[in-house]
Amino acid sequence: MSANPQFEDWTAKAVEHRVVEAAETLALCPRALGPKAFGNAMPEPLRRQIDAYASNAPRYRRRPSAGAIDRMEACWAWINALEDEAERRLLYDWARAKCGRGRSLHLLAQLEGVSGRTLRREITRICTAIASSLNRAHLPWQGGPVEPARGSGAEARKRAETPKYSTHWRTSEARPEIDPSLPPSRTLRRWT
Repeated sequence: MSANPQFEDWTAKAVEHRVVEAAETLALCPRALGPKAFGNAMPEPLRRQIDAYASNAPRYRRRPSAGAIDRMEACWAWINALEDEAERRLLYDWARAKCGRGRSLHLLAQLEGVSGRTLRREITRICTAIASSLNRAHLPWQGGPVEPARGSGAEARKRAETPKYSTHWRTSEARPEIDPSLPPSRTLRRWT
């Protein structure tokens, strides 16, 4: 574990989630629109208020938050720092396919000439390299969809073996405390 108690190690899974989030954020960003994007130059006809009610479908556009855009830009900087252009291109294509924009993961694996498992291993290897460079630079992991593994070796194995139920923090010899103010016999009453 690092000396700084606030610092949490990056993992390959946390980097993968950040890359997919960056691709989703990029998909939500507005595009550069050309003259054809707005339709024709003919103005909308003026209608009376009673005729115009519900004449057009309501429009709602999701926009990414400022924090999501900042995380996206930082993520693209990590990817662009990779030395191999093929790795950068593969990671960008994988993220686009993963967030549902463009190709599927199966088609991407076929285009790369590898199996789906090999593609998965390659993505994990690239994300592990990014995570180690972030850990060497001591960049903080600020939370997200995946909890990073803190520590390594025996600590990480112990944490992985810890059961995930609500009493995992109790010692093995702990006994429940019984409140004497409660009635000795507690049963559920059936509704009739």
